[in-house]
Amino acid sequence: MHQMEPYHRAGIRVKADGGFTLVELMIALFISALLMSAVVMVHTTQTRSYTRQDDIADIQQNLRGALAVMPMEIRMAGCDPEETGTSGITQATRTYYQFTRDFRSGTAPDIKNRADGEVESPDETIAFGLPAGADTDSDGIVDNGGVNWSGISQIGRQSGTAGGLQPLADNIEALEFQYILKNGTQTLAPGAADLKNIRMVQISMLARTSVPDQAFAHAGSYTTASGTVWTPPADNFRRRLAVINIQLRNMGYR
Repeated sequence: MHQMEPYHRAGIRVKADGGFTLVELMIALFISALLMSAVVMVHTTQTRSYTRQDDIADIQQNLRGALAVMPMEIRMAGCDPEETGTSGITQATRTYYQFTRDFRSGTAPDIKNRADGEVESPDETIAFGLPAGADTDSDGIVDNGGVNWSGISQIGRQSGTAGGLQPLADNIEALEFQYILKNGTQTLAPGAADLKNIRMVQISMLARTSVPDQAFAHAGSYTTASGTVWTPPADNFRRRLAVINIQLRNMGYR
């Protein structure tokens, strides 16, 4: 017996025993690690991007209902086709706004868009605001009976004078109504004599995401229509401030 020698084929020297050297294995493992790191990095970036977009969509969707309903209805404050003087703004504070509108016949059957000179139908009295107990110090920031920024609440809508506020937007941290009078005065608390002089309502709403994002660190402040600065705590919640100006067309002739 003799040891097998390398043989030649087409002028190429070929070893009889195949395999990888230790150096080749190390290079292969290094390249594989680089590829896996790149895959993990891309996946992590995409996941964070998706979470961020999902959080933003959550806030926007939450505010969309309020931004659609409130301007449409608040513009009708003081609607008084019969000119009887029975409709107008009945309450106006920093966090609560109530008004009446004459746009429905109170006779049976109750007919919409037919004024009758009174505001006795339930949906002729409308209110928006924070529910009772959400802002105990009346500064516009939700405290739920504790300290500011200690929780969230809702913007509610009430139809009629009974039944309470029904949820319109969730995850609200702060709300402000500011009022512009016919002489240009800006106020958060118009007196009873000035309710008839309100010509514009400015609404500032601060909403946050329903769950925190541990990869996000919140920092910063938000300025309302009145110039009030809201400074939430440094936490992991994303937030959005919405400010809308609503002209009260039906109050202009008063």
